Amino acid sequence: MGKGITLAGSAIFLFSMSALAATQKPNILFILADNQHAGLIGAYGNPDIKTPHIDRLAETGVKFTRAFAANGMCSPTRATLMTGLMPSQHGLHDWLNDEEMAALPREWSAIAEFRSVPYTLKRNGYKTAMIGKWHLGQPWQAPLGFDHWMTFASGHTTDFWKNTIIENGDVSEIEGRHMVDYFGDKAVEYIQQLRKDDKPFFLQVSFDGPYMDPPTNMGPARNRHYAYYEHRTLSSFPGEAVSKNYIEQLVSFAKSNEDGAFLNRIIKMVIGNMVGDQATRANMASQNTLVDDNVGRLLNALDQRGLDDNTIVIYSADQGTYYGQQGLWTHTVLSQPSTLQETALHIPLIVHMPGNSKGKVIDELVGQYDIPVTILELAGVDQELKGSPGKSFTSMLGAADFNKIHDAIFYEQTETRAIRTQRYAYWKRMDRDFGGDALYDMFADPEQRVNLISSVEHESIIADLNARLRAFYTTYSNPKYDLWNGGTSKGTISYPEKFRQRFGDDWSLSTELLPVFSE
Repeated sequence: MGKGITLAGSAIFLFSMSALAATQKPNILFILADNQHAGLIGAYGNPDIKTPHIDRLAETGVKFTRAFAANGMCSPTRATLMTGLMPSQHGLHDWLNDEEMAALPREWSAIAEFRSVPYTLKRNGYKTAMIGKWHLGQPWQAPLGFDHWMTFASGHTTDFWKNTIIENGDVSEIEGRHMVDYFGDKAVEYIQQLRKDDKPFFLQVSFDGPYMDPPTNMGPARNRHYAYYEHRTLSSFPGEAVSKNYIEQLVSFAKSNEDGAFLNRIIKMVIGNMVGDQATRANMASQNTLVDDNVGRLLNALDQRGLDDNTIVIYSADQGTYYGQQGLWTHTVLSQPSTLQETALHIPLIVHMPGNSKGKVIDELVGQYDIPVTILELAGVDQELKGSPGKSFTSMLGAADFNKIHDAIFYEQTETRAIRTQRYAYWKRMDRDFGGDALYDMFADPEQRVNLISSVEHESIIADLNARLRAFYTTYSNPKYDLWNGGTSKGTISYPEKFRQRFGDDWSLSTELLPVFSE
């Protein structure tokens, strides 16, 4: 595990490269997009979508080409980014349902029981701020040690133009302003009041865009970039027919699930056959460019305040989402069993170090759980995130030669666990009631269309990957939240009846108010 830095460590090396004083802690700006597959960004090869500011970050920073989310849903991945823990450790396996959240105590936080990045940074002299989407519990008060707190009341984005906002305890209604721009406004305002001689800051800006789920991505968009894309050929968007099996499962899922309104929107989208719908494609493209606009605004604000020479900028996303690949739309859990194609798991990860202008590309495997460990090391904080499988990738950011931190990474979605090596992706189901296993050769079959699980010539590979997967989860699971062995999930889970059938009628979800971590 990453346990901080040593005097000879790579963090000191990096800081000397960027002309930072040895005693000076860097500021950290962590920008997080919502539902943004890496393939939606120009720097990652998209030929259609304009993302010049993110591309510039990549050109002058370090671009990781094989970074993967820990899960296919936003609440679990955001929990991992705050704690360094896997879903089977922190207990969030699925989205948090807004309707169910409304019935919980106003102080309920999904991960307050764990040590977190903002808590640890604050304890080590940092100003901490969160602006944007949260979706990790009740939004009404700042959790996890954030000094400055600004979010909106929902987890799901159902309207970019009308939302309830909570800012340091004050509640207001915002209409007529796109929420990505509004969060950008607030983040710029926060940066503008900072001074170079202040305490170092950790600012997390969590845009609620591009948000590739309905209804916000259906049909024409109101944002300022839509006109550019409205009549353009967007060849990077797939044109496959919606999977009939997927539609059947969605209809069945909606009938059995309490969150019917959300699911009915999805059904309307896919059964309405949005494949090839130009307005929807243009909408999706424009929302990505809008996020990019606001990345540029944040970078300009740092420059104008003279903070760019001491600020590390990290750009990433919570996870990707399907937008037609293999006939699938939206999230990993909306088919049964869950699907873990890399459209939903492959995330952008770009790190820009102050003072650097020469770009670098890293093709090594990185897990989302490595990001919080790395943030603490970059901040010079010698503190372990207890139990995390994460390892710091700080050495990759500056040194010409470095050791890779993983030869495999892991991710999971409810009843499906996966190991990803450079060549193979192996999915293991909880049992046959949840579906069959899968193996994909990512060199020969990057779109993951040919399941090799029954291939005789791959038997030894499957056995090895299966053993490694089992060993990982034996080490990195909390019995309380280990779904595969009768553990529970916090807040919400798809197909809860499956787990009750397996573990008995006493099996239930966890919504208890747990003690807040402190030291």
